[in-house]
Amino acid sequence: MKKTFATLLVAVVVGVGALASMGFASRDMRASQETGLPVDVTVQASQLPLDQIVAESPDGRRVRFEGGWALTSDYGEFGGFSGIVVDNDAKSLVAISDKGDWWQAHFDARGFVPPTAGTMQRFSLGATADKIDLDAESLIRFGGGYLVSFEHNHRLEFVSEIGAIPSRPALSDIDFSGISGNGGMEAIARLATGQLLAIAERGLNGADQLKAWLVSPEVVQGLWFKPPANFSPTDAAVMPNGDVLVLLRHFSAIDGVAIKVHHIKAEDIVPGAAFSGEEVLHLTPEFTVDNMEGLDVVAMDEDTVRLVMISDDNFNPLQRTLLMMFDYDYR
Repeated sequence: MKKTFATLLVAVVVGVGALASMGFASRDMRASQETGLPVDVTVQASQLPLDQIVAESPDGRRVRFEGGWALTSDYGEFGGFSGIVVDNDAKSLVAISDKGDWWQAHFDARGFVPPTAGTMQRFSLGATADKIDLDAESLIRFGGGYLVSFEHNHRLEFVSEIGAIPSRPALSDIDFSGISGNGGMEAIARLATGQLLAIAERGLNGADQLKAWLVSPEVVQGLWFKPPANFSPTDAAVMPNGDVLVLLRHFSAIDGVAIKVHHIKAEDIVPGAAFSGEEVLHLTPEFTVDNMEGLDVVAMDEDTVRLVMISDDNFNPLQRTLLMMFDYDYR
């Protein structure tokens, strides 16, 4: 009996010590993040048990599921990713969350090597911690750095490198009148013309169209995007031929989550136009899918791009951070 009690006492002491160490580690991570310095994080990647998905468009182009993982981390700020950029060499990724936190990691998009580590970092040393000012929704390469779109406090911000103080991009100001706090620039893409295409998430007009903008340093020109019924755009990416892919999401408490990808021809993206594109992928709730919000593309050959998508788990234990890849024969 005494031996059992002693054993229990040792276990309690060791347990308390372990919890205290975890507490100190957690505080150290929070303190490091509050300084704006990068924090090392470990990521667990579980391969998705998803059968190959093939979607075929009317003219024979195909989308194939190539691989994916559910990502988890003990680091409390990991998740909520709304934008993603895969580096030009397809060996690393950068993602940004709707808390304004950056995640950088090694990731081999061509060799199916998942990210298992990386760093997390606050948006900038000078940024407020108020989520309403840090609700990032889309991320693209821009001018040697990155351009981030934010909602609630609708704006575009440019950073020359991760951790740099943001500055105003060399673009004309967008008029957000009539756009709700959480209905702003959910999808942005840098077109081959050098213009920025931005698409609102919400605010359908009488013709079931959403506001979109073509933005340059000199002028902002309006146009319209017509999404499929009950779907909203969450991101966009430009393919090597200048055409644009738009990622769309549907959610209801009854039906669950579904996504679509539409292919928009470059010649259809002109001032005053109403465009909707062609559906090339549709994942319904019976497939492995979640709140997919980030999209980038990697050129595989002259005819095929690899779509890289990441989901925003909203820091909800019932949702997951999924990283999924699909190959699209777009020509």
